Amino acid sequence: MSRKKSPYPFFSNLKFLFSEMWKQDKKMSVFLFVKAPVMVLLSFLGVYLSKEVVRAVTEGCTPEQLLLTIGSISLGLIVCGVCDKYLSAALVQFAMVNDLHMEIVLLDKTVTMDYENLENPEGLTKLAKAMDNCGSDQSTSRIASDTIASFLANAAGIVSYAGILTVLSPWITLTVIATTIAGFFLLKLIGKWNYEHRDCWKTYDRKLNYLATNSGDFQRAKDMRLYQMTHWFLDVFAQTLSERTAWLKKEQAFGFKVDFGMAALSFLREGITYGVLVFLIFGRGMSADDFVLYFGLIGGFATWLLGLANNLETLNRLHLGFTEMREYMDISDRQNHGKGIPLPAETFSIEFQNVCYRYAKSETDTIHDLSFRIEKGEKIAIVGLNGAGKTTLIKLMCGLYTPTSGRILIDGKPVSDYNIADYYSLFSVVFQEIYMLPVSIARNVSAQTERRADESRVIDALKLAGLWEKVSSLPDGIQTRLIKSVYEDAVDFSGGEMQKLALARALYKDGKALILDEPTAALDPIAESRIYEEYNRMAQHHTSVFISHRLASTRFCDRIFFLEHGKIVETGTHDQLLKQGGKYAKMFEMQSHYYREEGNDHDCER
Repeated sequence: MSRKKSPYPFFSNLKFLFSEMWKQDKKMSVFLFVKAPVMVLLSFLGVYLSKEVVRAVTEGCTPEQLLLTIGSISLGLIVCGVCDKYLSAALVQFAMVNDLHMEIVLLDKTVTMDYENLENPEGLTKLAKAMDNCGSDQSTSRIASDTIASFLANAAGIVSYAGILTVLSPWITLTVIATTIAGFFLLKLIGKWNYEHRDCWKTYDRKLNYLATNSGDFQRAKDMRLYQMTHWFLDVFAQTLSERTAWLKKEQAFGFKVDFGMAALSFLREGITYGVLVFLIFGRGMSADDFVLYFGLIGGFATWLLGLANNLETLNRLHLGFTEMREYMDISDRQNHGKGIPLPAETFSIEFQNVCYRYAKSETDTIHDLSFRIEKGEKIAIVGLNGAGKTTLIKLMCGLYTPTSGRILIDGKPVSDYNIADYYSLFSVVFQEIYMLPVSIARNVSAQTERRADESRVIDALKLAGLWEKVSSLPDGIQTRLIKSVYEDAVDFSGGEMQKLALARALYKDGKALILDEPTAALDPIAESRIYEEYNRMAQHHTSVFISHRLASTRFCDRIFFLEHGKIVETGTHDQLLKQGGKYAKMFEMQSHYYREEGNDHDCER
């Protein structure tokens, strides 16, 4: 396996980290540096107090002199201790603020980046790795400030203690430094190994998360029981868990080797340093109080060095973690997220010019060399077999996808000339997959907060979508919350009711173009016919496109596109296509058998 290297230098990530911290709180960013001398002084005073107590006793000082010495040093310890506690508490809060800030930065990237990057497996993996670095007690962004403060303190302690110990014996200083540096490189191997192999197990983590989430989804529980999918779920979960565990074992085995090396280095360091100190006591006549001082300094120096080694290892982990976050944040967008030209003031024309689209990792185009023009206010139906590329075409039209080649024009101007966020506002869309939030019906329809939602418009939209009778019968009306699994007093709508609710949301938005991607799939033919009658009325003075698997519902459209393998193979009105006797006519004839009642062909056209 080829080794993976970070695309960002360590100091580039450090600069990025300080820049983000400085944005959040300038004062606390300075406190990171203030904490270091406080910690060093606090540690040294603790060691020096022991030395002075021993000196006072061995030299026969009076009780008053002893108490004065202890009191003076203790006062310094108290002042330093209070400062240290204050700074530590403030930095804990600062760490949480930074963590939340980075989480918001990543979420902002997620909701504003090109939509197709979130459907790309590579993008999903980068997102998962980036989000692992924030939102928990040990996440990269949470421990960053504490690690930097600790690193500065350990570095200051090493410089201070090394100066004193070198006067005593340079061998002690060199031994402690050499073994600690060796330990750092051993610890660094763990972070490097994890970074190089994270992609190997991240896929399994996503699979396990998907299986765990869906196995507890009561909406899927019916299918799991009726179709005996439980064993399949468990088998897949067990297999995925086994593969993930195999990587965990490799990680632990590598970590054990590093731990063994660290233990050997510690044994070597302690043996040499304390051996020299014992020699100085018995061979050079070192005084008792100096012995206590240097004994404490050696222990403190080793602690500072070990702390620095751990800091360096953690800083390397931070480096790799912020690399993962920046790799996600730096995913390039193809769409225009900057300044755009003004949006059309009214409904508009849509033109595809030799548009092709190919999904990531796919070997063939889903949409191939597609060209057509939809005039202002025209109503278009797109029909075809499953997999023909209908939904992909709609996503291209809405700006969710960017053509692999070719271009899409709105009123004669390329989509890329518009700011993509502004461009989205042009469309009221209902897709096949319908998702609602666990908030009130009013908020789901308006996509606004309770205060900003126009209740009269919400009610009008529900009436047009055919859902007002249901909503008005609920105790809390439009303020009724959805998703019963979240709130006990909430309601759950049927599939057809959810489609009507999604249609009401599209109507409330009142975009200049209406697009419906099989929004009536869960409705019976009569209910569907009523919806489309309302849709036909609402589509007046709007450019509109809709997909339907029931071809009879396309009769009111100005034109119908029959899509096959990403190409338009037939176009015309409902009657024209029936007369042609082509693919559309054959599909319509097959469907009509399901709707005919006692030979009445007119029923199939309802």
